[in-house]
Amino acid sequence: MEDHEAIVRRKAAFIVRTEQYLSLGYDRFAAADFVVKTGGRLSGPALDIGTGKGLTAMALARLALDVVSVDPDADEQALAFLLAAEAGLKDRIRFVRGDASVLPYAEDHFGSAAMVDVLHHLQDPVPVFEEMTRVLKPSGILILADFSPEGFELVARVHREEGREHPVSGVTLESAAAFLTERRFEVAGRLSGHEHDVIVLTKENGTRGVTTDADL
Repeated sequence: MEDHEAIVRRKAAFIVRTEQYLSLGYDRFAAADFVVKTGGRLSGPALDIGTGKGLTAMALARLALDVVSVDPDADEQALAFLLAAEAGLKDRIRFVRGDASVLPYAEDHFGSAAMVDVLHHLQDPVPVFEEMTRVLKPSGILILADFSPEGFELVARVHREEGREHPVSGVTLESAAAFLTERRFEVAGRLSGHEHDVIVLTKENGTRGVTTDADL
């Protein structure tokens, strides 16, 4: 894990990037709040797959949920912990360094789960989907979200301006939903907003409320 000075530098870079996105009309924090609210009334504990900067974990924690956020990158989680602490949310979030395809939790442990901006990084999503299916309770809600076509173009534009490419695998929301609906899930809702497309699924034909555009 990085030392404190390195984490502070990463925070500064995060702030610069966040402000850059804001100048282009994309609010990262508002997007995270939008995505988690598409799930309606979520129950805990909540599982966040792919900590990143901790935005989804913090959005779930703001709904008064206890959250477990899993990611293999200790440095990213150190920054996420710092941001959560500054937001007064660290006591609701447990950051776990690990592989989402091998989760150290019992079956039916989580009341809800979210995977945001992760699918396009996965080369082999099947083990991750199988683990999410295992640890999510019956009637639990799973929120899958990734950038919309406009969102992907915005992110790619920012990366190109820095001389880099934004890697995108072939895993999409639609392919993920198709896989999961064959394995104990049904689609409960689809929404778009804040440069994201979202698919909400429920396990074993659960019947939890899902918000509509009018509710958000």
